[in-house]
Amino acid sequence: MSKAVDIEDTVTLRTYCHGCKQDLNVMVSRAIIDNAKSYPISHAHLHGNPAHILILYVDSQYHIRGTELSETVTVERSRKVTPLNAMILLRIPPRYKRTAMAMLKLHQANAREVATITGKKPKVESYYLGSIFRLGYLERTRIKNFYQYSLPGLVG
Repeated sequence: MSKAVDIEDTVTLRTYCHGCKQDLNVMVSRAIIDNAKSYPISHAHLHGNPAHILILYVDSQYHIRGTELSETVTVERSRKVTPLNAMILLRIPPRYKRTAMAMLKLHQANAREVATITGKKPKVESYYLGSIFRLGYLERTRIKNFYQYSLPGLVG
């Protein structure tokens, strides 16, 4: 049996998951249910190990009218990458500037290719490219045992 319990601005929906065979308490904002354009609303609850989703269908009175189980889930997060340009080069730490300038010239390269331009060892360039990637100025693709770095928009 499924029911709701009010706690301030949220409603706790009590239900049962047939996937993991457990009773669940699912917290949902009252505003989401109260401001819905039509009913029942669907609310996805990610839980369990392995992760799966229980989709609850909730009416305007906070009653669960049905559930559906999704055994797989994909979470995709986009990573914001800022393209390298002259203004960005001014903000990059000085030790990475030669590496960044080499990437502007090459557009796409691995550490060994960048090292031929900068004169540094590939291991050092690998570290520098990784740092510039973590700063959000390069995209990275793993190819076998190394990374290929590229300017934003060139991957894929």
